[in-house]
Amino acid sequence: MKKLFLTLLVTSVSSLFAFAAPDDDVAVAFEQIPAASQTFVTTHFAKEQVSFCLRDNHSYEVRLSDATEIEFDRAGNWEEVDCKYKAVPASVIKLIPEPVNAYVVRSYPSAVITKVKVKVWGYEIELNNGLEVEFNRAGQFLRIDD
Repeated sequence: MKKLFLTLLVTSVSSLFAFAAPDDDVAVAFEQIPAASQTFVTTHFAKEQVSFCLRDNHSYEVRLSDATEIEFDRAGNWEEVDCKYKAVPASVIKLIPEPVNAYVVRSYPSAVITKVKVKVWGYEIELNNGLEVEFNRAGQFLRIDD
């Protein structure tokens, strides 16, 4: 009876691990994310406290005390900065091609960039007026997605 119970227990536990999603987020300490990510956060968001960090199989996410979310790839390169309803820091905007910011300032003078996402094909910018504006890698305007 013990053998049967142990066999069933081992089989049940093994099947749970087999079906666990490999992309599940795991909480990690700030010191456990790549050095490049740590430097990015401390350089561009020095005034904010890190609330928590998550890791999955292909990325890291850092959430700051002001609700800003920053996503990094496994190597520590930033992929997305989402400041919700406030402006993305100018130091981050300087990391994307200058024509992107020039277009936003010229076309939407009262708007601010609240989110920057690096895509394979270019950049996706979200403004505080709800518009999403897409640019290629060189910073040339592609389209508006409202």
